[in-house]
Amino acid sequence: MSDEHNGNLNLIPISTVDNQHYLRILLQSSPSTISFETANIPRDILDILNEVYSNRRHRQCIHMSYFTLLSMTLAVFFWIGYWLSYTRCHNIKNPESNAFLCDLIIIFEVLTFTLIGISPVMIVATVYLWIAYSCYNPFDSIRDNFLGFKIEGEQWKKQLDYYYQKKKTRYFNCLRCKQQKELHERGHGYIILSPHGIVIDELLMFTGKKKIIRDGIVLDDEKMLNLTFNRTCQRPWRNQISIYLPEDLINRQTMEEITELLKISINTNALLPPCF
Repeated sequence: MSDEHNGNLNLIPISTVDNQHYLRILLQSSPSTISFETANIPRDILDILNEVYSNRRHRQCIHMSYFTLLSMTLAVFFWIGYWLSYTRCHNIKNPESNAFLCDLIIIFEVLTFTLIGISPVMIVATVYLWIAYSCYNPFDSIRDNFLGFKIEGEQWKKQLDYYYQKKKTRYFNCLRCKQQKELHERGHGYIILSPHGIVIDELLMFTGKKKIIRDGIVLDDEKMLNLTFNRTCQRPWRNQISIYLPEDLINRQTMEEITELLKISINTNALLPPCF
C-alpha cells in the first residue's frame, strides 16, 4: 500500500511533462498531496507557476513602458504650454491684468523640467526591466534542485491570511481582494522550496543566484515552518517568511530532507516526535 493510502505525505522533486492543458486542470482540481507513488498528480507545477510569474513580469514591463511614454508626452505638452504662456504674458502691455496667465509660466516650467528629469530615469528602468525579462528567468535557479508539496484546508487558509495580512501593511487593492477570494475558493496551494528560492503558489516568489535562506525554526503547535533570509537578501517585509505545513509533514524525517536540501539548520524546538 502506498504512503498516500497510509496517510503519510512525502516530498518529491517535481518533474516535467508536456501536456499543459491537462496540468492546468490538475492544478485546480487534484485532491492529492505530491507523493512518490501517486500516478495522476500535477508533475509540471513549476512550469505553470513559472508562466504565472512570467506574465506578471511582462505586464510590469508593459506598464513601465506606458508610464515612460506618458511622461515624455506630457513633458512635450507642458513645454508647449510653458512656451505659449511665456510668449503671451510677455507680449501683453499690462501683465498685471492677466496675472493668472503669467502664473501659469511657473507651473508649466516646474512640470516640464520635472518630467524632463524623470523621463531618462524611467527610460533606463524600462530598458533594464525588458532586458531582465528577456535574459533572466528567476525560476532557472531553482528548477534543478527543489522539493514541492501541497497544502490545503485550514493550513492553506492560514497561509493566505498570513500573506495578505503582511501585504496590507504595504498596500491592498481590489485586484488582490479578488485574487484572495479565488485562492480561498480553490482550497489548496503548492509550496516550492529550494536553496535559491521559495515559491508559494501564486502569492510569492523570492529567488536569488546565491543561497538566500539562513536558518529555520519549526513551531509544532502551529504546524508552521519559519524561514529567515540571509541579510544580503532581506527586503523590508521579507526578512522572514512563515510556511504552514500539513500535519503529516511535521516530523523529523521531513525536516531532515528539507535541512539537507536547503543546506541550513532547522530548530525543531524538541517538539517533533522521533521518526521510526
